[in-house]
Amino acid sequence: MMKKALLFLCLAAGLMSCAKEVLNPEKETPQNKGVPMTFELTVLETKAAKTGWVDGDKIYVFFNGLETKYLVMTYSTGTGWSDASGGGDLLDTDFSGLGTKKLTAVHFPVAVDVTFADGKFFFTSGGKPVYNYYLFETGKTYTVDGTTITATLSMGKPADMVQIHVAGIESSVADYTFGCSKIRPVACKSVGIDGTITEDVLQAGARLSGIADSDGGVFAGRLTSPGAAGDFIFTVASDDNIYTLTRTGKTLTAGTMYNFPALSETGGTNWAVTDASDLYVDLGLSVKWAKCNLGATNPEDFGDYFAWGELQPKNDYQWNTYLYGSDYDQLTKYCDNASRGKDGYTDDLTVLEQSDDAAYAALGGQFRMPTQEEVYELCTIEYYHPGEYTVTWCDGTDVQYNGTSVKGLMIVRNSTGATLFLPITGSMSGTDWYYNGFGFYLSSSLYWNNPSRALKLQLRWDSSERSYKRVDADRAGGSSIRPVRE
Repeated sequence: MMKKALLFLCLAAGLMSCAKEVLNPEKETPQNKGVPMTFELTVLETKAAKTGWVDGDKIYVFFNGLETKYLVMTYSTGTGWSDASGGGDLLDTDFSGLGTKKLTAVHFPVAVDVTFADGKFFFTSGGKPVYNYYLFETGKTYTVDGTTITATLSMGKPADMVQIHVAGIESSVADYTFGCSKIRPVACKSVGIDGTITEDVLQAGARLSGIADSDGGVFAGRLTSPGAAGDFIFTVASDDNIYTLTRTGKTLTAGTMYNFPALSETGGTNWAVTDASDLYVDLGLSVKWAKCNLGATNPEDFGDYFAWGELQPKNDYQWNTYLYGSDYDQLTKYCDNASRGKDGYTDDLTVLEQSDDAAYAALGGQFRMPTQEEVYELCTIEYYHPGEYTVTWCDGTDVQYNGTSVKGLMIVRNSTGATLFLPITGSMSGTDWYYNGFGFYLSSSLYWNNPSRALKLQLRWDSSERSYKRVDADRAGGSSIRPVRE
């Protein structure tokens, strides 16, 4: 009896084990795993840069309607293109339900991270979009034959893209930025599962980072007026120098690579060179203040006027010409108050991003607009440093700066003689210039409880008051900028 009972228990256990194996719905079988796809993708032409395809170049291929997964093609000299799946293995089951057989392919000049969210593939390098050239083809038909996908890719540049090649900086290209008021930085931000490419486009004049190639650096962006003749001022900046190349009556053609001469600290007939140390005054404060206003060549010159967050001077300073909002309660960027944002928009940005800093756009390197704290430090220099500085109001007659008749504020560091002069520049409203004994200098900060207003340094000299202090004022109006340096 004992032997029969043991035999019965063993048989029962075996049956239960078999039942568990059959009824387990999570157990994968060869039928539902899918079969890996193979890809026969041909890439036509060479890379749309100064050179052809080089080792390590990648093309990212996205298939319309397919989420999460994509194909990564990698180039190798001698063997050509190889491919690998991204975001998961690409299987025949992924393509069996796709109706439209179209793809989008994108190439970046640097390695990128690809993430998928809300129906889009996003691209970043170092956590930021790549503001340089990119190559693409979208809406390309591919064929499926069993488990093989076939297509031919012809990669091209976006519309109006221009590339500038600066010789001799391939090993140190990260130390330089490039700027031109007629070129806008562009990044391929994302590709949707419907094949739509979304770009991120910055203001014209925002500084570009370069991409190293075999004998220099490549800077790329979108022309504001492709094919139109005009005067171009190109700047390449490092922490130590600003190199300027001026071309009068130049015409730049979209889709073209322009070769610029190597940078030279002696300038010569090509680059004019400015030593960054010649541009600032060291008062012994937390930052060094620039000698001149932005757009000025002498400390007593007024220079240009800027709306807060805009990179270029203009003729009309009012809300209906302002870049980031058509009215004080229709803001589209830099708004932490829903009642001031367009359609309730908020972004919690209260300090200018580097791409919207006019001082950085013009000078590069470590130059930028001052923060509200740095403006406050200057305004309280007599209070917190008694005896270390001499502060004088110049009336242009009895007390002058550099023999000029310009009114303004002069601050001298007694121990070194370093001198900062801030002229009373007035301001712009609409198309009119207003003086009335006031001058305003922009900081990079918004007013803390009203995002339609920016914090500014105000110089006031009228019959009732002489003062320099931090105030808030309309951010759409035109004010001066005195850059600072780290």
